[in-house]
Amino acid sequence: MKFFGYQILAIGVIWGGMTIFFSEMDQISKYIYYGVTSWLLFLIVIYVKQYIRQRNGRE
Repeated sequence: MKFFGYQILAIGVIWGGMTIFFSEMDQISKYIYYGVTSWLLFLIVIYVKQYIRQRNGRE
C-alpha cells in the first residue's frame, strides 16, 4: 500500500511540473505527458482497489 502511495506522490509531482509547461511542449513531449497521465491514473485505480480489498478483508 505504501509503495503505490509513494509512486503516486512522485509521479504526481512530475505530472504537476509538466502541466505548468504544457503550452510550451512540442508534439512528442505531449505524448510523454499523456503517457505520464495514463500511468498516474492507473496507479490511482490500483491504489483504490488495494484500499477497498484491505477494508473489506477487515470487516
